[in-house]
Amino acid sequence: MAERSPLKLNLIANFGGQTWITVVGVLVVPIYLRYLSVELYGILGVFWTLQNLLSVLDIGLSSTLNRELARLSPFPDKLQEMRDLARTLEIPYWLLGGCVSMLAFFASPYLAEHWVNSATIPVDTISSSFKLMSIGLAFQWTTTLYSGGLLGLERQVAYNTVNVFCQTIRSIGSVCTLAFLSPTIQTFLIWQVIWSFVTAVIFALVFWESMPSTGSPARFQIALLSQIWRFAAGMTGNTVAWLILTQTDKIILSRMLTLEVFGYYALASLLASTGLTALALSVSKAYYPQFSRFVALGDTASLKAIYHKSSQVMSCLLIPVTAVLTFFSYHILLLWTQNAEIAEKAYVLLSLLAIGYGISGLLLLPSYMQWANGLTKLYFWQNIVGIILVVPVMIFGTLNYGAVGAPASYLILYLLYVSVGMKIMHRFLLQGELKTWYLDDVGLPALLISLSVALCWFFYPPSLSPLLSIFFLVFISIVAMTISFLVVPYPRKWVLEFVFTKFRGKAV
Repeated sequence: MAERSPLKLNLIANFGGQTWITVVGVLVVPIYLRYLSVELYGILGVFWTLQNLLSVLDIGLSSTLNRELARLSPFPDKLQEMRDLARTLEIPYWLLGGCVSMLAFFASPYLAEHWVNSATIPVDTISSSFKLMSIGLAFQWTTTLYSGGLLGLERQVAYNTVNVFCQTIRSIGSVCTLAFLSPTIQTFLIWQVIWSFVTAVIFALVFWESMPSTGSPARFQIALLSQIWRFAAGMTGNTVAWLILTQTDKIILSRMLTLEVFGYYALASLLASTGLTALALSVSKAYYPQFSRFVALGDTASLKAIYHKSSQVMSCLLIPVTAVLTFFSYHILLLWTQNAEIAEKAYVLLSLLAIGYGISGLLLLPSYMQWANGLTKLYFWQNIVGIILVVPVMIFGTLNYGAVGAPASYLILYLLYVSVGMKIMHRFLLQGELKTWYLDDVGLPALLISLSVALCWFFYPPSLSPLLSIFFLVFISIVAMTISFLVVPYPRKWVLEFVFTKFRGKAV
């Protein structure tokens, strides 16, 4: 079965939407730092870690809605079931959001007094900040369900349009709040709470407008839960393991280091994760419904083909950005923050984090392939082993080498995932396809692109003005992306077909 025509449109929409949100998010951080110190920004980083940990209480519902809507959509007699399933998951999700918000709210004073290390910010300020973020968490929480539903319906143009609008207004409003109302973290967070509520309402309206119409209202059907609880439970286990693994660095560093040092780490982590995770998710969100659909139809040949195509698209987009962030971390941080001290203290962290997030992004599609097949145990146990291995190494590394110990520990673990975890995964699914993934999909492109960026770094002129630095970094990025499109097989086919079509059109 050939790829459906909306796939490329979804890819473009995801890539464009995530790129816009990433650029806006990166641009406003230096403005935030102008009004909020690195320590105050560290408070936001601590709470974002708590928010990620609490998302385990999602109990796999948003991922389940995404998968089930994609699986049911090819069958016309399942449209009412789709509507009933959405209603059945929506009600407990809103209740869970309220409970999670209350849990975070009442835990705020304890966290402010016993977890965060700050010599300059009063405990009351930290506590009130956590409480405000807890209120906003309830609305951010519910947005996740509707986002998963829109992606499962492959309404990714609508999803990205709404997401771009909401995130842009959030960022602009935050800047205006700090600049024209009051340059305090409390005022900043009040705006965040208000706009989080508006965003949740908008997503809910767009989601239900996108659902297929059957002439009958959506109903709460408890019997539908019995059909999905195993997968939802498996995804809950995966979420727990993944969150513990990926948030371990923030937990350990926020406890062992000062808030200022943690602020540097949070900035580096934000820059690495925002760009690379956005790229990885833009590809994964487009292909995951396709994985689920081909599994439901039993089309193994199309499943294998789209697995390699999606992996190559991921490599084509992700590896160049990873390489540029890794080799030019100091220059990027200096341009971003206009602060030489921040750049000097955070550039090694950014390089290590970029490599880690880059490898993690390449492993995302194999994980989605497991979930599309209903296989959740492998991912769970892989991350359990990862937690057992990485926690003691990270504590030792942090004690002896400071903040650098955390990303270095992750890097070692992700390399183990690539060398061992991928072999185990391909024994269960897509047997015989691992060699192609290692060589054509990821390995050769990573080698050639990294070498080209390393060569650019070696000849990079020193002591450039900010304007020239921007010019050279943009030029190097274009070179890296061009090489990527030429060395990765499937994107290269896109380029050759496009050039051939244009050339033939002019010749005619």
